[in-house]
Amino acid sequence: MRSVLYRFPELDAFERVVAGSASEVEFALPSGETAEDGEWLLAIFELGPARRATAAAGRASASPEGIRVVFEPRDLRQMTEFAAAEALRPAPVTARPADVAPETARSAGVGDAGVISAGVSSAGATAGASPRILIVDDDPDIREVVAVMLRAVGLEVVAVDTGERALERVAAEPFDLLVLDWNLPRMTGIELCRVLRKDPSWARMPVLFLTANASSQDMVEAFASGGDDYVVKPFRAPELGARIFSLLRRAHRPG
Repeated sequence: MRSVLYRFPELDAFERVVAGSASEVEFALPSGETAEDGEWLLAIFELGPARRATAAAGRASASPEGIRVVFEPRDLRQMTEFAAAEALRPAPVTARPADVAPETARSAGVGDAGVISAGVSSAGATAGASPRILIVDDDPDIREVVAVMLRAVGLEVVAVDTGERALERVAAEPFDLLVLDWNLPRMTGIELCRVLRKDPSWARMPVLFLTANASSQDMVEAFASGGDDYVVKPFRAPELGARIFSLLRRAHRPG
């Protein structure tokens, strides 16, 4: 499923669009993008200066005004509830102009997402600081989509495209969790995980494999190499987020 990213720097603009629809809600497809009538898209909405995110699967629909992305009433209700909850958060001192700047997060292995849980607190993972996530994937679309999702829920994200660059980054700065693709060029994800597990400095860092390798034997090999969890592409955003926060909580649990 292809992903489309909408940014609403001012929450009021999003609320006006949602509140103005009695049943379904529609958004224009971003400029330069095309979609087939009836095609399903993952729409990610970054709301407010804090860029907190929600997402829903929408259906492309042809109209006289062009292709529109239409959402089911249940998703409209969820977006309305999310916007209402966000409205209760304190406003920042400086606010950006109220405009809508839609962008496209290019085609990636993201499944039907439902609604992303953006209200998850990172306090339970790393007290006093946002947890730092390193994404290692040679697919730029995956890196972009996953980074947007994780940053939107308060995580600090660094993304690299090879195992060698990942080793350079973990040697230079601390990370709380690694999101790792299996099929990397030269050094595979399995090889990278084994290298990390042999070094006491990195041995306890959680590793989550995010990969298209879906066989039971692949999963066994990933866990045998030292992986802590395994998510198959195409993935559901809420599941990926839940698994990441679960690993973070487990890693920072006393004792």
